[in-house]
Amino acid sequence: SAPPAAAAAADKALKLDDGEVAEDGSPPGGWPTPVETRTSFKFFRDATLVRYDGELNKANVELEDLNNCEVLLLDVTSQVTIDRCKDCRILIGPTDGSVFIRDSTSCMISLACHQLRTRATTHCDLFVHTLGPIVETSSGIRFERWNVWYPGQARHFANAKLDPLVNNWNDVYDFNTGDAAVPLPHWSTMPANEFLRWEVKFGGPHAARMDSNAPENAAEGFLTPEHLAAELEETVVEPPEKSTYAAERQPIGKRLLDGKWVPIYEEEEMAAKPALAAKPAAAKPAAKPAACP
Repeated sequence: SAPPAAAAAADKALKLDDGEVAEDGSPPGGWPTPVETRTSFKFFRDATLVRYDGELNKANVELEDLNNCEVLLLDVTSQVTIDRCKDCRILIGPTDGSVFIRDSTSCMISLACHQLRTRATTHCDLFVHTLGPIVETSSGIRFERWNVWYPGQARHFANAKLDPLVNNWNDVYDFNTGDAAVPLPHWSTMPANEFLRWEVKFGGPHAARMDSNAPENAAEGFLTPEHLAAELEETVVEPPEKSTYAAERQPIGKRLLDGKWVPIYEEEEMAAKPALAAKPAAAKPAAKPAACP
């Protein structure tokens, strides 16, 4: 049989051929060219990646194979998937659906969503506002309350139909309770003295085109005095003069209006009954001539 070292090397090569990442985070064959679209970031290393208010508009977003990146999604999304990310710091603004974190490790992720699920994820700190996290085949996951301040956040919470007064951040459902095959602890709550406040501000020559209000945390009511006195870390991002992506807003459906199909961008518009055109008033019958005397 092969020596242990040779067997281990062959096993590692086999795993890489099957699509797993190498020790430096690169996939088989090296790190591919980064790919960026309006709704996705893939294969970036050591980069800051931002989407501003109005650029996502409840889209589904994909973050894949990122290494040592800072990602800020400062808009409302419908779903976010995070796959094979390592050593990243990620901010996911309010999501009106689910966030999935899979096959990722050593990340700090702040997110607000209706449903949160992790799978095969390890050693990540999650600062969440959610109806209840779900962990599956994951270990070393630590949970804390939503920790982000940025301008316009309360409006985003409302748009995503997230109640700032409801946060079940520590009501965790563990699919693998009692499963010895998954290293313990599967999850835990973070000590309050390790809480980190994260404040995002707009800077640069074009900051004025963004929301000018002070940074806000829509769910600040969940934070204790100890949380509010915790270390503050500021991130200043510089928006471009004109968004590259705002014009690509995609409709969620169509409706018939005045005999024409028009795009619909908001759920409220889709659900609203169309205004009916007023019917022309019925013509009054002509008055009968008076009888002759």
